[in-house]
Amino acid sequence: MSELNWTLLPWQLDVWQHPSRFKVIAAGRRCGKSNFAIKRTLAAALNAPKGSAVLYIAPTLAQARQIAWDALLDQAGDLVKGSNVNQLDITLVNGIKIHIRSGENPDALRGMKLAFAVIDEAAFIKEEVWTKIIRPALSDLKGEAIFISTPDGRNWFYDLYSLGQSEEDPDWKSWHLTTWDNPTIDPKEIEAAKRS
Repeated sequence: MSELNWTLLPWQLDVWQHPSRFKVIAAGRRCGKSNFAIKRTLAAALNAPKGSAVLYIAPTLAQARQIAWDALLDQAGDLVKGSNVNQLDITLVNGIKIHIRSGENPDALRGMKLAFAVIDEAAFIKEEVWTKIIRPALSDLKGEAIFISTPDGRNWFYDLYSLGQSEEDPDWKSWHLTTWDNPTIDPKEIEAAKRS
């Protein structure tokens, strides 16, 4: 069986170890947020109870495929029992499915019993995907969720971020990160990008 021999960035380790159930990450480009979400998705699927599933959502199907499909297959290695490229489903050796979907048609997301969910680029997905579909699907198992996004004004993602910052609800925690938080990016490259 494959070993999940990961190295996490310092901020990724901090978020991973935090006990909150719902984690909100507002972050700039190239800080490692999607890479973190892929790792958490695999870990959650390997520990999910029988009969449940794990979900990874992006705003469009093209984004979901581009961001998550290859990365999940590559990082899971021989932990993958099977995959369906048309459905964007990955079945792990423990029988748990990882569903990769878009937020374009919220009704197509109904009917799942979820142990874990990632909403990638959440600021660009309709709020009802979370409130009416994903949140109820997590209730049976008290599943966890991660929201990652580049900010897009004051919308529902901003509200979740603010809730996590307020520390009023122990289920929620949020982090703000920038490209500077990724030590694998050359600081000179960041400065050059800022100049242009």
